[in-house]
Amino acid sequence: RLPRNFDFPYLTGNITVFWSRWHISLSSWLRDYLYIPLGGNRGGRWFTARNLLLTMLLGGLWHGAGWNFVLWGGLHGLALIVHREWQRRSDPDTASVKFVSRLGPLLCFWWVCSLWIFFRARTFSQAIVLTRSWWFFDSPGAGMFPAWWWLLLGVLLVCHLIARRYDQAEWVHQLPDWLFAPLFGAAFATAIAFAARDAEPFIYFQF
Repeated sequence: RLPRNFDFPYLTGNITVFWSRWHISLSSWLRDYLYIPLGGNRGGRWFTARNLLLTMLLGGLWHGAGWNFVLWGGLHGLALIVHREWQRRSDPDTASVKFVSRLGPLLCFWWVCSLWIFFRARTFSQAIVLTRSWWFFDSPGAGMFPAWWWLLLGVLLVCHLIARRYDQAEWVHQLPDWLFAPLFGAAFATAIAFAARDAEPFIYFQF
C-alpha cells in the first residue's frame, strides 16, 4: 500500500500544518534526515529557528542549484519561524488572535502560491512581474476563462471539500459498478478539460 503523500494541504490553516500535509514523503525526509540531525527543537528558540531555516534552505537546493530555489526554501523557513513565534507569543483567547486564525487558510494559501512563482519562474525579473500580477490583480487572466469553466471550478471546489471531509477512497470502494463507471468517467473528463493542450514535461524531470 502506498502511503498518502498529499493530505489536502491547501485547506490547512497555517504554514506548519501545510508542510505536514504537502509532499509528505519529502517533508518527512527533510525532518528525519536534516532537521532532527541538526538538533531539531532540542535547543533554545534561536537554535530551533536556525534549524528550521537551514532545513528549508537545503530543501530548496534539493530541487535545483539556483537562487530562486534558495529564496523559495528560505522564505518558507522564515514563515515557519514566524508562525512558531506567533504561536508562542499570542494568546489564543484574544479577539484579534481569533480573527487572524480565521484568516489562516486564506493567508497560508496566498503565501504558498506567491512562493510558487519563484519556484517556477526562470528568472528573477520574470518572478517579479508575475508576483506583481498575483498581488495586485494586474492580469487579464481570469477574463480568458470560458464562462462554463467557472461552473466547473465551483463543482470541483465542492468535490474537494467533500473529499476532505470524508475518506473518498473508502467511499469509492463501496460503490456498485454501475455507479462507479459514470462517476469515474466524469472525473476523467474533468481532468482532460483542465489539462494543458501542449505537452508539458513532468516538473521533477529537470531536477
